[in-house]
Amino acid sequence: MSSRLAAGDKTVDNPRRDARLLREVKMTRSYKRWSKDEVIKVILDLQSKGVALNSGSVARRYPALAYAGRKYVGSWEEAVKAAGFDYEKIRRKSFWSQKRIVERIRELHAAGEPLHVSAAEKKHGGLVGAAAVYFGSWREAIRASGLDYAKIKRQKEWNKAYITSEIRRMRRVGLPLYSTIPVRERYRVLHAAAVRYYGGWQAAVKAAGLGRFLKKR
Repeated sequence: MSSRLAAGDKTVDNPRRDARLLREVKMTRSYKRWSKDEVIKVILDLQSKGVALNSGSVARRYPALAYAGRKYVGSWEEAVKAAGFDYEKIRRKSFWSQKRIVERIRELHAAGEPLHVSAAEKKHGGLVGAAAVYFGSWREAIRASGLDYAKIKRQKEWNKAYITSEIRRMRRVGLPLYSTIPVRERYRVLHAAAVRYYGGWQAAVKAAGLGRFLKKR
């Protein structure tokens, strides 16, 4: 069994220490008279030793403590908060890692999702929050993903009206609308947005009132 040491976002594996802590909480604490103060005391003790405090981990490793937290504080989340910790950060750390954050950002970018911070916070708040925990800021997470943050900042937040205006702009400057191949190559983000909002490029062109230009002339 392993545990995480939160200080400095470092992970330290120490099976012997974890086994000892598990015995302490399962056996010694199980025979104590639990109370809110006792629950908080144990949480502080475990955190100081680098033990993960997310609910799933505690329920598996320290069931007596998890039960006492629910009984005397109302929920495990509230118990952690009562001990003075930000449970949202603890929850994020139990799921996210730098690798997962980078992979997710790249997936969203490939799908044409706007990644400027205001759009990302609306649709992917958990990811943005985790990026702040693991990278210090959303900007640094974007850079760690190999993307140009200056370009990301200039991205527009897509909606049907904006997609329509961009398609009409393409037509005004004489760009072909009938083939998706050049569109995907030159306007990948616009194409992805059209697929997301309309189900396909042709449907988006028709919605812009330009269906007649879908046939090569």
